[in-house]
Amino acid sequence: MSYYCNSYLNVLKRNFMLVIIASVLLVLTLFIWVGIPAFIIGSAVASLTTNQFLINLCVSLSGAIIFSLYFLPINLKVAQDMAVRKKRSSYNSFIRIEIKWIIVVATIFQIILSIAIQ
Repeated sequence: MSYYCNSYLNVLKRNFMLVIIASVLLVLTLFIWVGIPAFIIGSAVASLTTNQFLINLCVSLSGAIIFSLYFLPINLKVAQDMAVRKKRSSYNSFIRIEIKWIIVVATIFQIILSIAIQ
């Protein structure tokens, strides 16, 4: 895990402008990465099923996928760095990093969604 933390720190130090751009885009496009999963995907899944767990899961996963797209350039740089360190392909490292991002962000969205519903 320290490999990933060190790699992110190195990438963020070298490419600080990526952090600024991603932060500004997240604020300006809040309606996209929160609104589309909550309203469009949520209502589409709700029309197919009445299971609240499936609706929340689809909303969380779609929100996490859209959210992770903002950090795509940063994750690509980290994947290249990790591929060199661990002697893997950069594609393999990138897929692993993206899956971790999506799972963590989906979990955070699910927690927030669970608190907001109650």
